[in-house]
Amino acid sequence: MKRSIAYTCIALFLFLTAARSQPISGDEECSTAASGAKICRYDLTVDGRLLEALLFQPAGDGRFPGVLLIPGYERTARDMIALGSQLAAMHFAAAAVSQPGFGKSQGPTDFVGPKTLQALTAVYRKLQHEPFVDADRMAIYGYSRGGMAASLLAVELGDVKAAVFGAGIYDFRRAYDDARLPGVRANMKAETGMTADAIRERSSILRMDRLKCPVLILHGDRDINVPVSQALLLRDRLTALHKDFEIHIFPGRPHSIGPEVSDLTLNFFRSKLSP
Repeated sequence: MKRSIAYTCIALFLFLTAARSQPISGDEECSTAASGAKICRYDLTVDGRLLEALLFQPAGDGRFPGVLLIPGYERTARDMIALGSQLAAMHFAAAAVSQPGFGKSQGPTDFVGPKTLQALTAVYRKLQHEPFVDADRMAIYGYSRGGMAASLLAVELGDVKAAVFGAGIYDFRRAYDDARLPGVRANMKAETGMTADAIRERSSILRMDRLKCPVLILHGDRDINVPVSQALLLRDRLTALHKDFEIHIFPGRPHSIGPEVSDLTLNFFRSKLSP
């Protein structure tokens, strides 16, 4: 319990510090972090619907690696401020996006279905084509539903150079069968219908043969939102395919693992994307 409280306090401190550095509000479009990085509104429209996003642009000139940041259920682009600010301070450009149906992003939720992936891809491509981004060094980070989305994008976008999957779903049918929270099962059913096509579309594990980039998998072994069996299934599949991956299973940790997620993510991207 003490350790959990400590992690919560550290995460809150990082978030508040970052938020004070770039308090985008009202009509303000950009603000500047202590590192000199710019944090700007990055909203766009996809199929006539607003998509809420934030841009983290490092200080200085050059073409920086780009990272798409995808939060999870009921989280928004603003929940990525701390990580986005850390990336920008390390000279990574990043864009955080609220999935459709969450935050200010418009549209129905579809549990990381085709419409959500279309919207996320639009932000990825927009970031990739910024003049300060190196289009050949793109990465994706996602957590929870975001981790699921990151896994689906990583097998569909052939130019992703590194990806981090945090507490994600990779086998949609198995996740539904193993789910311990009735609310999770209800959302999966309501948003997808649990048809054969819907299950196949949302199961990245079925298409991991297409994966071209190194992957970091993170999961707590006491996760009741997304069973740790999802990470283990993905581990076994990637091992069988001889893919480049790392996995960290955190003993005793719930769905929200703790600050190690940011540390491992930053180190992973540094090792895979730095020149």
